[in-house]
Amino acid sequence: MQSVDVAIVGGGVAGLACALQLAERQVDFCLLEATDRCGGRVRTDTVDGFLLDHGFQVLLTAYPACQRLLDYAALDLHAFEAGAMVRCGQRFAVVGDPWRSPSRLWQTMTAPVGSLADKLRIQKLRKIACRGSLQQLYQRPQTSTLVRLRELGFSERMIDHFFRPWLGGVFLERQLATSSRMLEFVFRMFSLGDAAIPAGGMQQIPLQMQSRLPGTTVRLNTTVQSVQGRTLHLSDGNTLSCRQLVLATEAPAAKRLLGERAGDLSPVLEIPFNRVTTLYYAADQAPFADRLLVLGGAEQGPINNLAVLSNVAAGYAPADRALVSISVLGIDDSVDSLEAEVRTQLTQWFGRVANDWQFLQTYSIPYALPDQTPTALEDVVKPCQHSGLWLCGDYLQTRSLHGAMDSGLRAASGILQTLGLPPAGNDPVPS
Repeated sequence: MQSVDVAIVGGGVAGLACALQLAERQVDFCLLEATDRCGGRVRTDTVDGFLLDHGFQVLLTAYPACQRLLDYAALDLHAFEAGAMVRCGQRFAVVGDPWRSPSRLWQTMTAPVGSLADKLRIQKLRKIACRGSLQQLYQRPQTSTLVRLRELGFSERMIDHFFRPWLGGVFLERQLATSSRMLEFVFRMFSLGDAAIPAGGMQQIPLQMQSRLPGTTVRLNTTVQSVQGRTLHLSDGNTLSCRQLVLATEAPAAKRLLGERAGDLSPVLEIPFNRVTTLYYAADQAPFADRLLVLGGAEQGPINNLAVLSNVAAGYAPADRALVSISVLGIDDSVDSLEAEVRTQLTQWFGRVANDWQFLQTYSIPYALPDQTPTALEDVVKPCQHSGLWLCGDYLQTRSLHGAMDSGLRAASGILQTLGLPPAGNDPVPS
């Protein structure tokens, strides 16, 4: 039986963040990943020369944990323009960020997406979101995002045409039932940094993190079948014992491994997830040249948001081709019928040329984003130590890359303290 000081189950960004901290203090650890690569939900496939992320994902460069753990220059980040093209009637209207894209000011002010007063209220929301520390933001009184937007005076037209599709793409739900704390957190991150993608796809983020770990500490294609105390029974028939155990898996997997020990953790581990389906198309020519996100507005149809990723990072597509990403909230059991509905809406938006686009791939992601309603976020940052073991993942913090990484940093910090070792250089973000 092999023995290590710390066993980390799960090679997503939370597990990798924890491992990086432990490696910095030369702790004897082993990271076990069930699949053929680290990254969890942050994965990229290559299909016919196109880079297909598992779901439409972006890195918000203002995320504090990402700033601490990632080398942005090495990732070769390419940013979306701040703003969006919103479907209004039979055309698109541009709503830009006048503080970051002054050239879009006139388009934004005259866009039939809410009133002029609505657009001025965005500055009020921006000030509220950026005020104080993250700790103070996490502790603010909360309600739903929809209620908060109405309290701030936004019109129903602005909410329906802009906030529902934009925040729907972020929260993966258009009812805007998500906590107002997440509204303010997300608005803060979009205001203070860029929404960007690495030149080589989102998987470059976990690959960069993994590259800084000692090669012998990561074991791929290794499933943990069961956990008994501090002993892990593995899919290859071997066992692994440890002094400290970290479960850096999705909440349902952590619940399965814990078995009866999960009883008192049910409020944390039995959290519902929002789901999303992403469809990718290859086009001979991009339908537009801007680096803007496209929002479906209040229009009926499956498409919530669309992006031409090759406009943002050319490496996402072969030369002289374009890659179009489309997000549909929820999961449709019939891919063929969903694709037909999406194609119909695309031809309404861009004309018959959309019929010639090549359908590349569909990703249906059931555990895309943990619940973020006010009940779920009663405590934004939840304890990472439970029942004698450590948990990390975005379901224990803000549902984001930041939340996943910071939860890993917190678990590692607690483990180092338990082992009597000094903290590593990258402390968790104060909360």
